[in-house]
Amino acid sequence: MSLRERTVSGHSGFSRSIHTRLFLLLLACLGLTGCASLTLDIVRDGQLVASGDPPGVDLARQGMLLSVTPGMALQAGDELRTDARSTAVVSFFSGARAYVQPNSQVQLGSLLVYLGEVLVKARGYFRVDTKYATAASEGTEYLVRVDPGERLQVTVAEDRVSLSSPNLAWPKKSLGVGQTARLSGPDLLDIGLAAPGEVEAIRSRIDSLDQIVPSYAGIGTALLVGAAITAGAVAIGSQSHNEREHDRRRRTPDRPAADDASPQDPLGPARRR
Repeated sequence: MSLRERTVSGHSGFSRSIHTRLFLLLLACLGLTGCASLTLDIVRDGQLVASGDPPGVDLARQGMLLSVTPGMALQAGDELRTDARSTAVVSFFSGARAYVQPNSQVQLGSLLVYLGEVLVKARGYFRVDTKYATAASEGTEYLVRVDPGERLQVTVAEDRVSLSSPNLAWPKKSLGVGQTARLSGPDLLDIGLAAPGEVEAIRSRIDSLDQIVPSYAGIGTALLVGAAITAGAVAIGSQSHNEREHDRRRRTPDRPAADDASPQDPLGPARRR
């Protein structure tokens, strides 16, 4: 293989490698709920908070308090704290939503609940973490509440939720509609039936908030799909072009080096006579 062929082949392989990695990264993002949060909306006293109104939500990013604006973009690692009258509605790229209830504190990524109550509505994989348990779902509605004294409650209103212990203190459990799990610190106390009317109340609260807050479901996914398709098309086009160039050069024999003048030898062959 000539130097020219090796150069073309190396460039082609490098191009394919870069575009393939980008394409796979974008596709991986499509499967992750926590890839990025889309927006933060705030409901205060049953009304959607507009720009300029007191937000009732504190936002910390990398240890710094930020000014909160309804509709703003959030990042993994952001911490939210709601006051006694405000609910933070976090809409994710996948279409999932987390409704951070009043007097609650959470961290975004998947969703880590430090204190308070969070309602979840998901149509794909979604995970809520607490210090002593992880609640994961494949499309459902459920409640996670962390009370003072490290007491935890998980109640399922739709489909199923998988409940597991981060330190494997107890076997993984599967909760169905109308079931509630209660924990005290790392200890799983019991799994029983939700209180009468609790499942209906969870569904009703989620529906009420969805009627107040605009739906962003599918927007983020569409953006990522578009980016992934574009990256794939560029990768395929680049690969095809480089392969055609490689074939053309392979069919064209290398010409012997011309014995002509060059910047290194301005007199050319005549000087060597």
